[in-house]
Amino acid sequence: MALYDPKWIKPMALAMSLPSTALVVAWGLWELVKKGVITQGWAVGIFLAVIGNILISMVVYALKKNKN
Repeated sequence: MALYDPKWIKPMALAMSLPSTALVVAWGLWELVKKGVITQGWAVGIFLAVIGNILISMVVYALKKNKN
């Protein structure tokens, strides 16, 4: 008997990696803003795009697996 349902592995992996991904991306963007490589507006946009991509991927994987 498995301790987890194999069809939910990808959404669970994305959900578990979300906090650490957010911290690393935020730190990296903060450093780029401090060095003047990008503006704060671009940093916020990139951050939201990365987090949004993970959330959308979680929903897509979950909906695909829910139909099976």
